[in-house]
Amino acid sequence: MLTGLSILLSSKLGRDSFKTGETISIEHANNSFLPSYLGYFFVVLSVGNWETLVFVYSVLFVFTFLSQALYFNPLFLLFGFEFYNITTKNGAAIFLISRQLYKTPADIEISAAYRINNYTFIERG
Repeated sequence: MLTGLSILLSSKLGRDSFKTGETISIEHANNSFLPSYLGYFFVVLSVGNWETLVFVYSVLFVFTFLSQALYFNPLFLLFGFEFYNITTKNGAAIFLISRQLYKTPADIEISAAYRINNYTFIERG
């Protein structure tokens, strides 16, 4: 439910756009982050009590939140989102969350991408 709420609230974030020709490379990022989250799943299987479980996930949440490097949420996959690492012609590396299927840099033309942080955007369309 919280993931669905975060998708709805993303429309309140700042807007940016990506024009044709601004992107020089694109890479599908789904497979690169799943092993990390599978690791968390296996930690849960080995925890014997709720107190330890809450402590471990609280520490993981704090480190993930404070790093603010990427906002990869595997539940977004259930909502039909794809994850991309893109590089702009200015050399910026951007993490894009989108429902669109992009294959080449020329495919990327986004009129409204919502800025989660300086390097992470979500396209809701």
